[in-house]
Amino acid sequence: MEVFEWARLAHIAIGVVVLGSFWAAALAAKGQARHRQTGRWYVTSMALLLAVTLLMAAGMVRSGTPMRAVFNVYVTLISVASVWMAWRSVRDRHDVRRYLGWPYRLICVALGGYGLFLLAMVPRMGSPARMAMVTAFAVLGLVIAGAMAWRWMHRDDHPRWWLSEHLTAMGINFAATHASFSILAGGSVFAALKEPWTRTAILVAWMVSALVVRLWAGRRFLRRGDDAAARSGRVAVVPSVAAGGG
Repeated sequence: MEVFEWARLAHIAIGVVVLGSFWAAALAAKGQARHRQTGRWYVTSMALLLAVTLLMAAGMVRSGTPMRAVFNVYVTLISVASVWMAWRSVRDRHDVRRYLGWPYRLICVALGGYGLFLLAMVPRMGSPARMAMVTAFAVLGLVIAGAMAWRWMHRDDHPRWWLSEHLTAMGINFAATHASFSILAGGSVFAALKEPWTRTAILVAWMVSALVVRLWAGRRFLRRGDDAAARSGRVAVVPSVAAGGG
C-alpha cells in the first residue's frame, strides 16, 4: 500500500479522535478541568491530523496532482489558524500583546495571501463544480484572515476579547472538523459524496452552520458574561450610594 493511502487512512482514524475530543470539550462544563483536558486532547489530535494532511499533500505532488496539494496545504493553513486562535486566546487571555505576536501575524498574512492566490486560480479549475468549491474555500480563508486582521488592529477592545476569539476559532473548528469528516470518511463509504457539487454543498452547509454556532455561542457566553458584570456593577453602586446618603 502506498504512503499516500496509509496517510489517508491515518487521516480518517485520527479524524475520529478529533471529532470525539471536539464534542467532549463542547459538552463539558466551560472552564472546568474536564473542558480544559479534552480541549488539550483536541489540539493535540488536530496537530497530528494536520501533519498527516501535509503528508497527503506530498503524496498528491508525487502522484502528479500538484493542484490538489496546493489546495490541501491551504485547507491545512485554515485549520492551523483556527487551532492556534482557540489555544492561544485562552493561554494569553491576560496578555493581548503576546497573543498577537509574530506567529499570529504570520498566519494572518499567509492565510490572506494564500486566499487571494487561490481566488485567482479559480478560472483554471476547469469544471464549474470545482470552481465553486475553490471559491468557497478561498472566501472562507479570506474571511478568517480578515477577522484576524480586525483583532490585530483593535486588540483588547473589551475585557472578554479572548473569549470572543476562542468562540470564533471553535466555530471554525466545528465546521472544519465536521466537513472534513463528512467528505473524507463519508466519501469512503458513499461514492456520491465524492462528486464535486456534493462536496461543495457539504462545505457550504458546514460554513453556514459555523456562523450559526458562533452567533449562538456569542449570545450564550459573551452576552451572559456582560449581563453578569453589569448586574455586579449595579450591586456595587447601590451600597456606596446608600452609605454616602447616610
